[in-house]
Amino acid sequence: MSDQSKTQLMDRRSFFKSSFSKIADIGSEHALKKVEHNAKGWIRPPFAINELDFLLNCSRCGECIKACPHQVIFELPLHRGTVAVATPAMDIPNKACELCCDWPCVTACKDKALAFPAKQPELERAEPPIVEGAFPDEQADPATHIESFPAANQCPPMAIARVNTDLCMPYSGPECGACFGSCPIENTLTWHNEKPSIKVDTCVGCGQCVQACITMPKAIEVGHFGPADSQSTETGQIS
Repeated sequence: MSDQSKTQLMDRRSFFKSSFSKIADIGSEHALKKVEHNAKGWIRPPFAINELDFLLNCSRCGECIKACPHQVIFELPLHRGTVAVATPAMDIPNKACELCCDWPCVTACKDKALAFPAKQPELERAEPPIVEGAFPDEQADPATHIESFPAANQCPPMAIARVNTDLCMPYSGPECGACFGSCPIENTLTWHNEKPSIKVDTCVGCGQCVQACITMPKAIEVGHFGPADSQSTETGQIS
């Protein structure tokens, strides 16, 4: 994106910020619901704050896009609406979010549109780095080295995955198992009678199970699914 385009986006951002402030002042619940409804059309990167604040905070700098080592994040195009244009979203299910242990997209965001919780839950202990050439007693003590980033299962849900039992082969007879072991969140993609199901209350919507699925069209879908969708909210299945 050119410097001129970024300047125009910054001017647009100021306009939208002013507009949203007026909306909040007059308590326009309808307008706020419209923002939330539109957001169901895309999936934000990990640790995105709520959509309205995201639109206000994001400067469209593109740093999170550059930081993603797997090229999963892209700019929303203009046809997605002038409010959301050039803001970052993820190309799931075409590419899965790998839930990088150091969350480079989040740490690259200086606008705090992507931000870790102010009070993080207990963080997982990680092995200390090995310093080449150092004597054993000079190495970091594993007992005192604590990983400073949230674990994958501490990522707020970006979306939800669900199994379409009409397309999933094990539900119609043939064995498969392509998605077995693909989920990075423990006890979320489970198997019963050789059939997969997804526990939606622990699913973060990374899309790794979708990427592993071999059917066309995919038997696992990722998105923002509401109560109106025909699915089990417990097992993430649709039929």
